[in-house]
Amino acid sequence: MTSPAARAHDALTALLALAIVPDPAGRHRRTADFADYVPHQQRADAVMRRLAPALSMASAGSGLLAAATQARREPAAAAWRAASAAAVAAAVALTVRVHVPFNRQLRTWTPGREVPGWREGRARWERAHRVRRALVVAAGAAVLAARG
Repeated sequence: MTSPAARAHDALTALLALAIVPDPAGRHRRTADFADYVPHQQRADAVMRRLAPALSMASAGSGLLAAATQARREPAAAAWRAASAAAVAAAVALTVRVHVPFNRQLRTWTPGREVPGWREGRARWERAHRVRRALVVAAGAAVLAARG
């Protein structure tokens, strides 16, 4: 029988993966010129800075709670849930280190006034985003492994 914490962890990690992994605008974001990139990324940032922290914390927290409740009777499942929470925590740490500072700068930009070095900043953001997406995929895979 699956605990409520495990069911919550399953659902929250799935929602986090759906919010982060598909990245339908990624190609456009990577190839846009400054005037197109800025408003597009500012809109995406406005949505994700509200959605992603809540989903990330809820996924990691429910994963730890599920791991704690399963530790005695299902140690392997508990380990997978802890691994999932750790992957989400690593994604959050990466976001705080790379994405948040860049997005703060981006919020001050105006599409008609190109900022020197913006392409390098975008490239760094994109590299970190690929790693973040991989971490969220790993978190989802760990959830599936925990389910048996």
